[in-house]
Amino acid sequence: MTKKRRIRSKRGHPIAVLIGLHDENAIVWRIFSEVIKHQSTVNRGRKRRNQDEKQLYRFHEELVNELRPIFEEGIRSVILLCPPKRRYSDEFLEHIRKHHAWLFKKSERTVVFSKIEGNQAKTQKDVYYLKSREDFKSLVDDTSNREGGLILEELKKILNKNDQESKVLYTVGEIDREFKLIKRDSNLPKPKYIVLTEDYLEHPNNRNKTHRILQIAQNIGVKTKIIKTESQEGIFLKKLGGLVCY
Repeated sequence: MTKKRRIRSKRGHPIAVLIGLHDENAIVWRIFSEVIKHQSTVNRGRKRRNQDEKQLYRFHEELVNELRPIFEEGIRSVILLCPPKRRYSDEFLEHIRKHHAWLFKKSERTVVFSKIEGNQAKTQKDVYYLKSREDFKSLVDDTSNREGGLILEELKKILNKNDQESKVLYTVGEIDREFKLIKRDSNLPKPKYIVLTEDYLEHPNNRNKTHRILQIAQNIGVKTKIIKTESQEGIFLKKLGGLVCY
């Protein structure tokens, strides 16, 4: 009897990070276009009401350290979930403003934070219930679009300056050739971002080549951002062909 082949679940492209802030811990989830996956859990050590300032500081620092590798990947949309009548989201944001202000400064490292109330985000069942809520869907879209807007602001500056030293590529073929040159000579400067619309990513004529290019981008450390086609940012990107690498 032949063994049934296990079908791997499709996770889709990364969109945002969800952090469930609870009395005893913080649970970090990765939001993809198809699924939500558990990333890590940061324990407070004791319940929030029993934490002193030093313990709260250490907890927040550990949480920031958990997020650093995700930010390095280029994911800069963060949703903070906090139980009703608690200040856990505000406490975390106050900590960041005081100790990690660079996350708020307008630059390529800016992180977009949003807040939502909810009883908990501890289990897969919790987050899938949350994912079904219209206000949560809307908040994720809005946060991701704001992040996309920051990336495109940088692109617009490059286009308006017409800087000869900057390179902007508009097709998969151009990007592929650029990546081949970088593989041959690691001293060549790498592109900063590939930005594309969801429609471009899933178009039958582009799909296989585009997914291959995005995989290479991930391997060599080029950040990517997929933008909703119907958003203001997506409409602007569509005018450029739906795909830009800069």
